[in-house]
Amino acid sequence: MKKYQEIHNFSYIISLEQLKREIEYEFNLVCSKGDLKQFPSKLNVLVAKKAGIKGTLKFQTANQIFMTCNVTAKLIQPCSLTLEPLVTNISKQILRTFTIESKKNMPTAKNTVELTEKSFDDDIIVDEINLGEVLMETISLETPDYPKRSGASLRLTPTSSTSPVNPFSILRKLKK
Repeated sequence: MKKYQEIHNFSYIISLEQLKREIEYEFNLVCSKGDLKQFPSKLNVLVAKKAGIKGTLKFQTANQIFMTCNVTAKLIQPCSLTLEPLVTNISKQILRTFTIESKKNMPTAKNTVELTEKSFDDDIIVDEINLGEVLMETISLETPDYPKRSGASLRLTPTSSTSPVNPFSILRKLKK
């Protein structure tokens, strides 16, 4: 297996023909520097230091591919309380099943989508798998929306020592 390969434009396509030639397809991919610079516009991060996906793809049956991989990323986000930079490390184990469907069996576009329990178990593909999409999807889901530095808290200080003004005090004056 090669040391690693770079993903460009969040796209790394593996064709079914390529998978059929090998018993187990191993991959070790990292985001290119250009892709890392695009993370701030796609996610709530200041900087992306690294992002990668490493694992295997293997045929289970004639029309099912099983993927086992680990997605890692190192992101710098603003703390939701103090806005100071905060390092977020992501490491997520992914187990996924891809079901192959032929183009003839693919239904035409529908206005409604039917979700069943099986809908969440596997992904349906036609002739390729984009590992870049798997990487971005996982990082998007695992990145905290409101990261908080440990021990950070809001310190609110009153602006004056007088008691708060009751908003209905004006109404009392009108009654008189």
